[in-house]
Amino acid sequence: MPKLEKIDHVHIYAPNRLIAEQWYNEVLGFTRVESLECWFLEGGPLTMENGGVHIALFESETLVNTTVAFSVDSVNYDKWKIQLTNHGVDFRESDHNLSWSIYFVDPYGNPYEITSYEYEEICQRLAQA
Repeated sequence: MPKLEKIDHVHIYAPNRLIAEQWYNEVLGFTRVESLECWFLEGGPLTMENGGVHIALFESETLVNTTVAFSVDSVNYDKWKIQLTNHGVDFRESDHNLSWSIYFVDPYGNPYEITSYEYEEICQRLAQA
């Protein structure tokens, strides 16, 4: 069976790619991939990255919602809660007994999850709070 290496990118749909780009940059820290900007200039996706994660922003009035889940360590899990709060993004947390997850949506209704499998570390910090 052939193996997959990683997720290359995720398609994200928004009514306006430039407005969406601002939100993804300010809230989630994604930046435009300049080497792929030619696609955007030709009417294709606006490709953005944060670390090894790539998203492709497509312009569409018809939105397609699929949950995208990002993996983080326990320290960054806490930092993401602060980041989302600072940007007025409502979120909920779930204890999955093996992992903790933060769930939220972007301004267009696209659902996201930030999850950490450093379960015990998060539990300890929550108990101290």
